[in-house]
Amino acid sequence: MTYRPTRRSVLAGAGGLAALAALAACGDSGGGTAGPTNADGPSRQIQGAGGPVTIPANPQRIACVDFYTTYALLDVGVTPVATAQATVGGVYAPYQQAYDAIPKVGQPTSVNVEAIAAATPDLILGTKVPTMQPGLEQNLQAIAPTVMFDSGSEPGTWKQRALATADAVNKLAAGQQVAGEYDQHAARIKQQFAATLGRTTWGLVRGSSGGAFFADYPTSWSGVVLADAGMRFGAATAGKRGAGQRLSFEQAAQLADCDVLLYLADTTGQVEPNTQALLAQPAFQQLPAVRAGRAFPLPNYYATHYRQGDAVLTTLEQLLPRL
Repeated sequence: MTYRPTRRSVLAGAGGLAALAALAACGDSGGGTAGPTNADGPSRQIQGAGGPVTIPANPQRIACVDFYTTYALLDVGVTPVATAQATVGGVYAPYQQAYDAIPKVGQPTSVNVEAIAAATPDLILGTKVPTMQPGLEQNLQAIAPTVMFDSGSEPGTWKQRALATADAVNKLAAGQQVAGEYDQHAARIKQQFAATLGRTTWGLVRGSSGGAFFADYPTSWSGVVLADAGMRFGAATAGKRGAGQRLSFEQAAQLADCDVLLYLADTTGQVEPNTQALLAQPAFQQLPAVRAGRAFPLPNYYATHYRQGDAVLTTLEQLLPRL
C-alpha cells in the first residue's frame, strides 16, 4: 500500500484524524514493523523504542516531534521539514537561524498531528518520553513510518540517540564523524589538563522551585560531557545515574567537597530565575568553591547533541587554565 497524505485529507478536523486512524490499519503490521511503507523506493529496518520499524532507505522529508532529533539532524547537514518547539535551555547558537526557519508543530508534549501530516513527511522521528501525549505514535504511524527512540532514564543518552537519528536518515557516517570530533576534543582536554583534573572535583547545579535545586549526575545532559573530558564529580553525585538529585537550599553543604561548581546557563549565557535564586542563597555563598571564585555559568548546560556537547567542551577548555 502506498500512502501519501494530502492537505485535504488531514486538515478536516476530527474527520481528518479519523481518516488517519483508518489508514493506520492499512499499514504493514507484520514482522514488528510500524507505519505505512514507501512502495516507490527501497526500504530498510531500524530499531525504535518499540521494536524494528520499516522506513525508506533514503528519506527526503523528515519531520521531528521533539528537538533532540532535530538538532541531531542539523549536526549531519539535514534540515527537517517540521519540528516540535524547543523547550529547554535555548537553541545552540550556530543553529538558531536554521531552527527558526523550520515550521513548528507544537510542543513535544502537545504535537499538532494535522500540522505534521500537512508537512507530507516520508519519515517521522522523535523521542518516547513519559509526558508524550496519548495516542501520538499511532496517529503519526498513519502519516508516515515513525521511529520513536527510547529516552531512557539518563539524559546523557542523547549521544546514542544522535547516532541513531543519523542512521535513520542514512547519514551514519556523517554522525560518526561529528561524534569522533567530539571524542577527540574531549581526549585533548583530558590529556592537556591531566594535572588540574587530577586535583579537582566538580559539581553541576541548577535551580528549582520551592526553595530547592538540583545537583546533576555524571549521566545528565552536560554531565556526560564533563565525564568524557575527565572531570571527577564530588561525593554527592559521583557514580550516580539519572538526571540529578533534588536538594533543599540548606543541603547545599553536600557540595562542600567540590573545587569547581558549574551552574545552569542557557545557550546565550543567561541564568534563569530559579538558578539566580540558588546563587543568592547564603548556604550556597558559603561553599568553598563559591568563596574561592570557582563557581561559573555553563552555557549549553542542557546539551542535547554532539555539536552542543562540543561547545560545552570549549567552555571547559577556557575555564581550566584559571584553576
